[in-house]
Amino acid sequence: MDGLAETGSSSSSSSSLWPCTYDVFLSFRGEDVRKNFVDHLYTALQQRGIHTFKDDEKLERGKSISPSLFKAIEESMISIIIFSQNYASSSWCLDELVKITQCMKLRGQIVLPVFYDVDPSVVRKQKANVGEFFAKHELDFKDDEERVKRWRTAMTEAANVSGWDLPNIANGHESKCIEQIVECVMEILDHSASDATENLVGIRSRMGTVYSLLNLESDKVQFVGIWGMSGIGKTTIARAIYDKIFRYFQGTTFLHEVGENSAKHGIQHLQQILLSELLLLKDLRINNVFEGTSLVRRRLNGKRVLIVLDDVNHGNQLDALAKSHDWFGAGSIIIITTKDKQLLRQYNVDKMYKVSLLNTDESIELLSSYAFQKHHPKSGYEEIIAEVVRYAGGLPLALKVLGSSLYGRGMIEWRETVERLKQIPEGEIVEKLKVSFNGLSEIDQKIFLDIACFFKGKKKGSVIRILRSFSFTPVIGIRNLIEKSLVTVSKGRIVMHQLIQEMGWYIVRKEASNNLGKYTRLWSPDDILHVLSENPGTEAVEGIWLHLPIPKDINVGAEAFKYTDNLRLLKMHNASVSVAPDCLPNKLIWLHWHGYPMKSLPAGFRAERLVCLKMQYSRVVHLWKGIKVLHKLKFLNLSHSQKLVSCPDFTGVPNLEKLVLEDCSSIIEIHPSVGYLKNLVLLNLKNCRNLKSLPNNIRLDNLETLILSGCLKLANFPEITSDMNCLSEVYLEATDVKELPSSIERLTGLQLMNLGYCRNLTNLPKTIGRLKSLRILILSGCSKLEKLPEELGHIAILEELYCDETAIRSPPSSITLLKNLKILSFHGCKGMVSQTWNSLFLAWLRPRKHNQKPTPFPVYFL
Repeated sequence: MDGLAETGSSSSSSSSLWPCTYDVFLSFRGEDVRKNFVDHLYTALQQRGIHTFKDDEKLERGKSISPSLFKAIEESMISIIIFSQNYASSSWCLDELVKITQCMKLRGQIVLPVFYDVDPSVVRKQKANVGEFFAKHELDFKDDEERVKRWRTAMTEAANVSGWDLPNIANGHESKCIEQIVECVMEILDHSASDATENLVGIRSRMGTVYSLLNLESDKVQFVGIWGMSGIGKTTIARAIYDKIFRYFQGTTFLHEVGENSAKHGIQHLQQILLSELLLLKDLRINNVFEGTSLVRRRLNGKRVLIVLDDVNHGNQLDALAKSHDWFGAGSIIIITTKDKQLLRQYNVDKMYKVSLLNTDESIELLSSYAFQKHHPKSGYEEIIAEVVRYAGGLPLALKVLGSSLYGRGMIEWRETVERLKQIPEGEIVEKLKVSFNGLSEIDQKIFLDIACFFKGKKKGSVIRILRSFSFTPVIGIRNLIEKSLVTVSKGRIVMHQLIQEMGWYIVRKEASNNLGKYTRLWSPDDILHVLSENPGTEAVEGIWLHLPIPKDINVGAEAFKYTDNLRLLKMHNASVSVAPDCLPNKLIWLHWHGYPMKSLPAGFRAERLVCLKMQYSRVVHLWKGIKVLHKLKFLNLSHSQKLVSCPDFTGVPNLEKLVLEDCSSIIEIHPSVGYLKNLVLLNLKNCRNLKSLPNNIRLDNLETLILSGCLKLANFPEITSDMNCLSEVYLEATDVKELPSSIERLTGLQLMNLGYCRNLTNLPKTIGRLKSLRILILSGCSKLEKLPEELGHIAILEELYCDETAIRSPPSSITLLKNLKILSFHGCKGMVSQTWNSLFLAWLRPRKHNQKPTPFPVYFL
């Protein structure tokens, strides 16, 4: 039922445009479920504070449904329909059902069906007793055939919605089903309540207008444009409409910030997202825009889809994503938000809506919702509120940010804020937003500027790790920024409105008096290239983030970093440099240079503060020679550095947590010091094709993941000299390993071991039976492996065993002891003895003790 809960949550993210008197309306056949399931469900809903309508009247046969009941349906946010054996026998219930489906389509009401004691397909197709009831209705209402048709259509539509099939949930336990329903409703109501204030205050009427432009019952493809200035609420309106109607389509996608993301990642990246989400394809790859355009036209023209293209700023984006009506299936809706009205005209959008600034009353309501958490001003603040509203000029984003910054402030602080606003020229929105920035602590200001210049759109976890390395307090800081409405988090990524980001840039420029060399942060490629080539950088520069969308040759002066003594962050990506600078700043904390051009780190680079060093695809031969003391270094990634011939000595790097040397094909051996890195959690040596040996002794107490896949010449797995409780995953596939040491039993926390395609592996040690945490064992492709040890049956927790394409002719008899085994695969094993399998399956099915149920044997592949 997880899928339903997810659907409910998503569909409720915008509350109804119409007033809701009730949270839930219950539709049911009284004689079937009133005194059991419905009473229990109603009580559970009421106990959680969910305002629920349950009709307790018993109407006589033939009596028509009352107008008050229709009104109750209309004024409910959610309708729960309990389909039971006799539900379809009641014209009363069927009239309710028609009304509910009408509200679902016209008002965005959420419908949650429960199939109490009837199969969903029987309801959907009106078979069995449901079909018999409809046959009777057709006789009884032969003078009103349209009414019966409406009943049939409504029943099919409602039964098509994801719901609860009670007999198949928790073995038919009603209480468990009721718990799931209540939790689902609570999630919907909680989401709706939180979004109602954030998204709808002051713009309900605007949403209603846009909603009226759409015809959900039409088979025509509809293009609708929403346009207006930055920060006026275009995205908010589009998102709310999307959340209200998305469930009526075969495929849906909301592409945020199309203009910005196409510039960053290329239009084909957006095409890939569009098709992946609409067609539910995870591994789709598009090589160029022309291929992507062709795929959009061919794959979507028979599919009813809902697409939102947010913040489109150029016609080439529509050319590649949604150029014409005939690209999409009947009934599709394409919503485009943009600042450019002419762009909508150029592409013959069917209907356009200009988002206007908020009027005074709406502005007061929105500002008050953030400043006082009410829809009206606090007593005594009416005049000062009016002044703030006047300066905000009706822009929702400005009102939201100013309101958040004034929350909990006294009258004196309000007046000082207004005085500051008076000093800012009229219409200078960025300056108005800066008032919120001024209220941040010094650390939070630094976090904000780093996010504005470097980390917008990045994963929150990654941003926290980087900011923490600068000795900031990022968890608290980001929370403060969220509370000040300066950032949000969506799908795990940091989101910042364009105006807010521009305000951050403005602050950096103004603090430096527009002197490029004195910017604390450099993010513009043109500015960075100028600084690196002309060497005007100064000690003011703290961060440089150069991420070019495609590889480009750039010129870096030999003394590019000579004067940037306080540089703590340096990222260079897709910047091809023929000659690297003579030195790097010693205060660097986070260094990410994709394609680093030199054979080693500069001799004078002490790197004492370095926490992260990433140099994928570098030309490094020896990163450093001898022992280099780097006590703070935690992350090192030299993957795809194919000229790297030696693994560094890590004796002076005791706190390293992640070491990634993937595809460093010239490395032959790993330095013995790696075996003593007590804090290492990840060791990735994947595809080091010439690697022949690992350290003889491995004492990695905190190692969690070991990846040796594709190390074609690695013949020996090292001895484990002490217990390694943390190691949970080992990947050894496609190595030359012939056997595992008996000390493998010391991997007491191992959950997954992948030995696939170790073609010289001939046996497994008996001690493998002592890996009590092992859940998945992969031996597929081990063509010389002829048998499994009997001790394998001692791994009681084992769930998946893959032995495809091995030389095993029969499994050990102890395999029947693996009562938790879910997948057992011996596909492609030549010479398998069927008699052995027959006896094993009989053993599986045989009860162990008196009155004990037989152990269900796993899914197997032979």
